[in-house]
Formats: sequence, C-alpha cells, structure tokens
Amino acid sequence: MDIDRISIIPTSHLDLFWLGDYRNCLSRGDELIRRYLDRADESGDETFVIDTAIFAEHFLRTHPHYEPLVRRLLAEDRLEIGGAYIDRWENLVLGESIIRNIQIGRRWAKDRLGIDVRLAAHPDLPGLNAQTAQLYRQAGIDYYVTSRKIFHEGRIWRHVAPDGTAMHVLSWPVHYVFVPFAEGTMEPSAHDHFIGDRTLSHHELRERYPHGTLAMAGSAGDLTAPDTFIQRYGKDLRAYVEQYRTMFPDVEIDYAIPATVVAPYLNEHAVVEERSGTFPSVWGVAPDEEMRFFHRVRAIERDLLDAETAAVIAAAAGRPPLPASATAWRGLYGEDAFYAPNDYAPPGREFEWLWRMQVFTQDHNGGGEDGALSIFQKKVRHDRVRAYTREVLDHAVAADRMDRPLVLTSRFDSAPLLEAEPRDILLAYLRSEADADSWQMRAHPDGRESVVVSALMPDSIGLHDLRTRPIPHRIELTENADRITARSDDLTLEVDRATGASTVHDRATGLSTPIAELPYAVRELGNDVTLATDETERIDAELIVVEARDVGPLCAQVAVEWELLGVRWRELFTLWAHAGSVDLEIDVEWPALEDWQIRMPVLGAVDRAQLRYGTAFHGSGWDDIPTGAGPLQQDEVSAEDFASYREVQHWLAAYHPETTVALLTEHPAFRSVPGETSVVLLRTPASCGDRRLHWTNPGRTTWAFQVQVIPGSDPHEPARRADRRWRAPRLMFGGAAPREILHNLGDPVRVSALYLDDDGAACLRVVNQSDSTAHVQLAGELATRGGATVDLQGSVLEHLEYLDGGLPLALEPWQIRTVKFDTPSASKPEGEVSS
Repeated sequence: MDIDRISIIPTSHLDLFWLGDYRNCLSRGDELIRRYLDRADESGDETFVIDTAIFAEHFLRTHPHYEPLVRRLLAEDRLEIGGAYIDRWENLVLGESIIRNIQIGRRWAKDRLGIDVRLAAHPDLPGLNAQTAQLYRQAGIDYYVTSRKIFHEGRIWRHVAPDGTAMHVLSWPVHYVFVPFAEGTMEPSAHDHFIGDRTLSHHELRERYPHGTLAMAGSAGDLTAPDTFIQRYGKDLRAYVEQYRTMFPDVEIDYAIPATVVAPYLNEHAVVEERSGTFPSVWGVAPDEEMRFFHRVRAIERDLLDAETAAVIAAAAGRPPLPASATAWRGLYGEDAFYAPNDYAPPGREFEWLWRMQVFTQDHNGGGEDGALSIFQKKVRHDRVRAYTREVLDHAVAADRMDRPLVLTSRFDSAPLLEAEPRDILLAYLRSEADADSWQMRAHPDGRESVVVSALMPDSIGLHDLRTRPIPHRIELTENADRITARSDDLTLEVDRATGASTVHDRATGLSTPIAELPYAVRELGNDVTLATDETERIDAELIVVEARDVGPLCAQVAVEWELLGVRWRELFTLWAHAGSVDLEIDVEWPALEDWQIRMPVLGAVDRAQLRYGTAFHGSGWDDIPTGAGPLQQDEVSAEDFASYREVQHWLAAYHPETTVALLTEHPAFRSVPGETSVVLLRTPASCGDRRLHWTNPGRTTWAFQVQVIPGSDPHEPARRADRRWRAPRLMFGGAAPREILHNLGDPVRVSALYLDDDGAACLRVVNQSDSTAHVQLAGELATRGGATVDLQGSVLEHLEYLDGGLPLALEPWQIRTVKFDTPSASKPEGEVSS
C-alpha cells in the first residue's frame, strides 16, 4: 500500500433527533462520550471526536467531573470537538442560521473550555453549499470532515467559495464508518454495517493524500458505542488495528484526530483536488420533516432578523433594546414536563438564546423511535421564538401606545406593498386617513383575510410613518365560458375553466408562460432519503370549480378547487396591479395519507438548462453539479433522481431570451425532468429510521408562491427580488417616533442582518450577490461615527472612516462582510490607520 500512515479516528456519529426525542439522543451521547473518553484514557493512545458542540455541552453539564480528562485529552491532541452547535442540514438551512450555528458552537467551546475550534464535523450531510467555505473560514473554521456526495474513495481536497475563499475538506473513505483495509479481512461474523462488501481503495493514495497520511473513520455508525462496533464488525477496533499492522508493516497505523491529519495542508501548500459550487442533496428533497416545518422555520428566521433590527432601532433611540419580559424567556432546554430547567438566557445574550432554539430545530435528521415527538418538540421551540420576537417588535414600536401606524424596514430597498392582519385600529385608520385606491382586503384559501396597503417606501433601514400611495394602474377581471381573465398594465392572467391550468402573458414582450397545472400524486416506494417512486401509478387531480373572486384597486383574485386522493384542495391566484407579479396560494387539510408524493407542474416544459435556483447567499444552475458529485450509498437516491430533484432557497427561475420568469417561495422542494418542472408539495414516505413512522403531514398545510416576470436575463435578479419579498416591511402600530438609522448611497447589496453585539454595538452584515465589485456608501446615524469590518469571530479586519457623507465599503464579487459601527465611547487604538 503506497502510503506512509493510516490514522484511525474513533468517533460515533451523534445524531440529535435520530431517536426522535432529543433528550434520548443527548442521553445516549453522554453515555457514548463517557465510554470513549474512558477508553482513550485507559489505552494511552486512542482518540475521539465529538461531532458537535451541543453534545459536548450536554456531556459536561451532566458529567462535570469529566472536565479535567476532557481538558487533558484536548491538550494532548487526542480529543477534538466540532465547532458547529448542531449538525444542521446543508442545502435547506438559510444563510444566517448557518452563521449563527457555527458562532454559537465555537463560542461555547471558547467560553467553557478556552479552545479555538478549527474543525467542522458534518459526517452525514448529503450536500454542500457554495458559500460554506467563506462562511466557515470567516468564523475560524479551517477544515471540514464529511462523507457522502463526492470523493467516495476518500480524499483531502479543497472547497472554494465563489469569492475565492478555500477550505480543506477531509472526505472519509466510502462512508463515515470503519472500512476494511483489504478484501477478505472482515470478520465472518460481521453484519449490519453500512458498507456492504466495499473496502479501502488503494488507487492513487499519494494523489489523494499528498502529505502521506490517510484518515479512516473508527465508527460503527449513528450513536454507536465500542460494543456496537464489535457487534457490527465481529471484533474490536483495536483488534483490526493490530491485524493491519501485521499485514502492512511498512505503513504506520495509529490513532489521531482530524487536526493532526489536516495540519500539514494548512501549514504547507499541497496540490489537491478543488471543487466549487453547490452540491445537491443525495437525499433528494426535504427529508426527515414535514413540509410545513420548512415554511415555518423560514418565516421565523425573518422574524428573528426583523426583531434584531428593531432592537438596534430602539437602542439608537436611547431606549432599552429588549422588553422587560426578556428576563423570563425560556431557552432550548426549558420544558413543561420532566422537571427540566427553564434555561433562562444570560443578560446580554438573549438573542443568542433565540437563535440557539432556531438552529437546534434544524438538525439534519429526525424520525426513528418517537419521531412524532421530535416534530412536537421543534414546534414548541418555534412557538417560543415567535412569541419572543413579537415582544421585541412590539417593544421597539412602543405598542403599549397605539398612536400611529409605523413601518419597520430591515433592508435598503423595500417592496411597496405592506400586508397585515385586519386589526380594527388599522381598518379605522385606513378608512379615515387613506385614499380608497391605496388599500384592499385580500382573501386567502385557508379562509383568512389580510389587509394590503400600497405605500411610499424609503430606501433605508428604520421605523417610518406610514404614507399610503394610490395605485394609478387598474385591474380588469372578465370571464366567459372558457376562461377567467385578469389584466393589469403589465400582465394578463388566464385560468382555464376546463382544466384549471393558469397562464401568464407578459404584455411588453408577448411571452406566455404556464404558471401551474393541477397537481397529481405518485406512490413513494422507498423512505424519506431514498425517494423511490412508482411513476406508473399516477393519480391526477379532478377539477371542481374555477371562479372569479374579488377585484379592487390593488389586485384581482381567481379561485380554483380540485380533488386529489379524495381530498379537497383550494387554490387562489392574485394578480397585482403593479410590479408584474401573480401570487399563487394553496391550502389543504391533509388526512395523513401515507406513501404519496404530490407534485404540481409549474413554469411549463422548460429545459433544465434554463433553470437556476436559490442557495444560501448564492444561486446555481439546475445542472451545475461539481464534477464527480453524486450518490453512492443504499440510503441515498438514484443517479436519475439526483439529477431531477433540488432543495431550493427562496427562488426558482426559468430564463428565456428576453425575459426571466421567477417563482419566489419559502417552499424548498422541486423536481425537473424532460417535459415537466414541478413543485413537490408533499411527501409522506416512511422514515429511514423506523418504517413504522411516516412523515404524513397531518392537518392543515398552506403554500405561497409568487410568479414575477422580469425583463432581461440577469441571473442574479431573482435572488434580489426573492429577498425583497421575504424581508418585506412590517406594518405595526405604536407610539415610537420614526427613525431612519441607515441607508446605502452606493451599489446595491443584500442586507443579511443588523444586530447588536455583546458590546452593545450595532453590526451590519451585507452580501454582494453579483459578479462585480460593489462599492457601498453607508450613511445615516449608525454610520456617522465610523466603524470597522469584522469577521464572523468578531475580530477587527480594518477600520472605516466616515468621509464625504458616507462610510465606504468595498465588497468583492460574492463577498460577505460585517461592519461593526463605533459607539459614542469607542475610539481607535493609538497608531491605528483608517482605510
């Protein structure tokens, strides 16, 4: 074997929801960590890796007497802890959640153990985001350990983000479990392991590991102990090590941690394979959860970001950033049963406690035993975060005084339409103060109503007085025996009475594009991660009715109802009087039918080469798959399905010669095959953890999509419009004075977050989602005192000085930068030079 050393890295993949109830998983993790640490201590040479900070945190909470051993093994390079707080999904988690997850995990390790974690251990994640390398390197992570998706033979390689930031990646050979070094060396009694008859590939070892050390996982799988290894492999790991030392005397075989294997690559350049771009999931779309979970978690992320902005505005006004009720906020471990603690946040870290709950719910799997309980546990934490963010928002606008309608904006360019609940105070204000052509009641297919208001929106972040604006454009709604037609100045919407199919016509270019057809159902034959379907058993929806609904100054609505699998579905189209957009909402009360996949064809028969979709702080062509990426394991999708399914963040767009048709949504699941692109509305397969549990999605689920017809073919414009829709302004009532705190006089960039750090300083994170350098000029009261750029660890990179009416900031293509604004008491160190 042409390699100098093989380093075995004992680990046990620590899944947070694999047993359903997170408490069972954490308790199991405590037991495994204790046994592996004891083994390392007793052996004198063995090592261990704890994948994520949450398991290390819980272990030291329940086993504080192990802290001296933990510290000693860390100092001896025989224990390593991954920097991520939880092992979150890759392709489904939004950008700020990715950032907060790694910040929370690394902060815990620094505060509790005094260590700067450089490892991200995500051994089981089925995909990879294009921006992961940039985000993790900014947060202090230098290397990433994983399996699946690419380089199944095992390799050290680099992932390169679109801004050029590179991060080393260690891909385990075959899987994140132990693999025999040679054929015929597995014990005859071995069974129930993950690898089948695969063994370590000896091909091109020097090319795969230029510095001469091959890293091999020493795990038996998920939440497994040393005795589980014996059960699955027929004998102890140490016995295999001795066996291979005899078989390969010229190869040094030892125990290690990822840090010691990867260190030479960080300190000395080596030629290794590089890949860039987004790796689609080898588990298809949205496994291990109900679809409404993803809708909810994305809505809550917006709530958190708006609440952080509101806290900055309150602080700028000289008011406390948080309400007094924040002292009683219950955290992640707060439970109503089992006598659990309330887990109150330490003063000054209340938002961290909220983000901790948000990222906790986004661990990469669920199911197995007590899977239904994990659904409930996640929703409890979502409900808490929602309630607490509402308290922050109400506090910021002084909602105890209902003096005036106020608009909260959290980005530099806001959509001109506001939508809110029809509260009596709002309706009274609009009827008495607003032009009748500036607002309208809007129906929704689930029976709700909302108020939509056309407003003049400033291009700044802050709290503003509501200024309504009458819509000059008119909407027409006509119908005949064949179709119902709604017309604005920009678009014509047609819904066919015979089929329920909808089409939008762009009046400027003449382009006609199908919006949606009636859905259909196919049988799911596999489980949540294998995604096998029987395409021959297709059941089409049966149309019930197409009817015209409301028409007003802002919009016109057309309703469609159909029946599928004996269930009545409701659909509502809304054509807006401006902005060239049509909303599509769907609602169903689903009776928990099992083993179905429900699809709705959209956007017509576009070729996959015309499609792009949103990812975290980026976007990808449907077929833009890094060379060599794809499925391998039996618990992954087929190669055909890998090409056909995508997990999407906020937008999917079809590009035509002169026009782009974008579908903006919080829904994550899409499929495209020759002749059809479709939304995967529901999946109700069995869990891979326990086939007795199905992801049945019982009860009410709603979907919301917006179709926008965009002139030209700018590949990045759908991302900008999707963010504008997602981070729409909030219409609220309160007594606070209006206050504009920040605006941008330069090139457009996306605002990811505006928040207060531990020092009480306002921090702004912006993203340049374009292929050219963006020159930003920040103005407003936050910027006037100057500031500094900081990385995701909070370390100062360069100082910025307020000049010529603005704070200049340059962002290279696809760069993510954070600005920490100076507070009144802040001053530069002597000798520091401003940029």
